[in-house]
Amino acid sequence: MLICFTNHTDITLFCSKQIGREKVWSKHNLLDVNFHGTDQLIIGEKEVKRADEYVVRIPAAALSHYVDKATFKALPVEEAINCFTLKKGDYIVKGTVDCEVSSSADIIKNFDALEIISVTENLSSSPFSQHIKLVVK
Repeated sequence: MLICFTNHTDITLFCSKQIGREKVWSKHNLLDVNFHGTDQLIIGEKEVKRADEYVVRIPAAALSHYVDKATFKALPVEEAINCFTLKKGDYIVKGTVDCEVSSSADIIKNFDALEIISVTENLSSSPFSQHIKLVVK
């Protein structure tokens, strides 16, 4: 098992917004996040698989364009592009990404993308410890 802990890491968030039957993706670079977790190998009867699960803590300083899920859902697409929310099913990539994407297939194919599997808002604590915690896989 390899334990990974990195402070002051930049990530790129790929945030989706459902418009009818189509998903529109926007990208947002988030700076100085904490990224940690473990790389594990799971040995089954017929195969060996990786079971990577990471915790990403995004400090309040990186959340200037963040809105909650309900607000984001209600925004017209033209306004939603300028802000982001953090929700299950969206993706992050460690590092800064400059190109645009049009689908989740683009993200998975072109990057070492991690899917958000849970989001916990810790924004009502003291100003020094406010953050949002993501679990990604």
